[in-house]
Amino acid sequence: MAETGGVDTLRGPAVMETLDKVQAFVLQRASALGLPAEHAGKLELVMEELVVNVINYAYPDRQGDIEVQCLLQEGRPRRFCVRLRDWGFAFDPLKREKPNTELGFEDRPIGDLGIFLVVEMVDRISYKRGDNTNELAFCFNLPEVKCPVTINRTGH
Repeated sequence: MAETGGVDTLRGPAVMETLDKVQAFVLQRASALGLPAEHAGKLELVMEELVVNVINYAYPDRQGDIEVQCLLQEGRPRRFCVRLRDWGFAFDPLKREKPNTELGFEDRPIGDLGIFLVVEMVDRISYKRGDNTNELAFCFNLPEVKCPVTINRTGH
């Protein structure tokens, strides 16, 4: 992954009071790095689902932190990417079975729909575990940057 412009990081306690700070941080960075405004709602939903999962489940017996990193990934396509890290017990949400969306609401078991929706909303998502850390990374493709300058080559 070729990163440009550096990586912006926010780290804090994995508590509900941190959610608004994380949301504001990620939305501001997304806008600054070129994510179209029409994707802001989708990004906000993805972040809420993933951060609340860390807050509710990563540290069942102790207090812990969550770290969020935002970065621009160059290439074709360019991507706005977010990495979420926690130091809770190992858990890969991408290995969960897809929920049966054919079932009626009252027949469907509670859970698993959130991560399913996240996977459907983002352009790329991955999980890795290392050094007692869970890292979930996702990206949104950015629109191609058009060069506003036209070069006229007339030979002069």
